[in-house]
Amino acid sequence: MNMKWGFVTLFAGFIFLISDISNAADPLSKEKLEKLISGNTAEGQNVKWEEGMTWYFHKLGQIKKIDQHGNRGKGKWTINEEGELCVKFKRGGERCRTVVPGTDGGYEIYGTEYPEEDELKWTFSRVLPGNPHDL
Repeated sequence: MNMKWGFVTLFAGFIFLISDISNAADPLSKEKLEKLISGNTAEGQNVKWEEGMTWYFHKLGQIKKIDQHGNRGKGKWTINEEGELCVKFKRGGERCRTVVPGTDGGYEIYGTEYPEEDELKWTFSRVLPGNPHDL
């Protein structure tokens, strides 16, 4: 291979790598987010308090949760026009968050100032099909 084609191949590979990396941090679309969570269970953690939690997203818009201490809660979930996950529990107001695929195969849930690192609120380490924890 001559020097010119070697450089072109290397440059094209670099561009592909950069575009692949930048797409990894793009928030999920409304459609992808709905497909991911509707009828499924997310296991993860509250970043601020470093406490584990499990959330079940019923297909009809109800949500049930349990934390690592056994505390339970329930509420409603929707996905707004911007593709943010909006959750309203019995106590408190509705909060909408941006869901971004993480580099570890999980998901990062940000406040309204995405991509500010200090706005990372939750992480989902995995999303399981159905309701395996019977929430």
